[in-house]
Amino acid sequence: MLSRARSMNKEMNQLYKDIQLDEEIQDLSLRFRQIPRQDHSMTPMELCWFDDFATTLIVDPVLGFKSHKMNKKYSFVSRHFIKLKTFRRRYAYEDEHRVAKEVMQKFKEDQDFTNAIYSILSMRSVRLFIEKLSFHKKTEFRDHIIRFFNVFHHDAGYTIVECNRYSLEQNRGAKLVATRNWYRGDKIERLSGVVCLLSQSEEKVLLQPEGSDFSVMYSTRKRCSTLWLGPGAYINHDCKPTCEFVSHGSTAHIRVLRDIEPGHEITCYYGSEFFGPGNADCECCTCDDKKREQQAALEAALDTENNEPILTEKRTKYELRSRS
Repeated sequence: MLSRARSMNKEMNQLYKDIQLDEEIQDLSLRFRQIPRQDHSMTPMELCWFDDFATTLIVDPVLGFKSHKMNKKYSFVSRHFIKLKTFRRRYAYEDEHRVAKEVMQKFKEDQDFTNAIYSILSMRSVRLFIEKLSFHKKTEFRDHIIRFFNVFHHDAGYTIVECNRYSLEQNRGAKLVATRNWYRGDKIERLSGVVCLLSQSEEKVLLQPEGSDFSVMYSTRKRCSTLWLGPGAYINHDCKPTCEFVSHGSTAHIRVLRDIEPGHEITCYYGSEFFGPGNADCECCTCDDKKREQQAALEAALDTENNEPILTEKRTKYELRSRS
């Protein structure tokens, strides 16, 4: 009888939690700003988890492949009887990938934020994650989801597409390209990045041999490493960038430096040593163009030297010169 009573009490508690979570999800889906606040209180690890959820459920279904992740799975600590145990869970169950794709197709058509937010927050994997968060953290999670929905808003002025340029991404990553004309000084309103300062211990924990270091930059002004995520993290580096980051402390917006035509990439400058000394390993479009120009000039010089008129099959000026 006692065990049965405990079981019923546990079921009632879970039912109450589910009802409370349903009410919170409904509230989060109805009361929001399409362009979230600039400030936040996310820790670096929370930002990583929130970002991985957002890219898994919003970006990847559109791209058709798995884009950059800070962690393959998220971990949490739970009390198991009298011991604390660490569990690792994936960001989406198999059936949810199909659901996420349908949600994104519908959002791209009707631009209904409320329905899209509710659909994402109601997914089983997301519910299991956010049920342990305070309402304030649930709100920040929701806001981060909205930042990524804005990538696919009709008024965004840009979109995300596949990028095959970078060898360190096995030539399969993503880039942001303009869908309208942008002019110098414009602010790309629906594109932002989120910043967290990193301690040395946090940097060691977060940096994994999976390429996650691309999201960590060194701030010369703050003299520490910073974690850079959100939609802005899909902006690739270029030595002759079209845009620049404008920091607001915990977030940053994107300002246009040079006029951008539809179809052209949105790029920023990561720094002079980001891709090795003097950016020697840089694979940006500007550096690729320079390498092609240098190669073409070298080939032209060799052609000029070697491509002299052939008089006969056995006798050429080059052959005569070679023998002398």
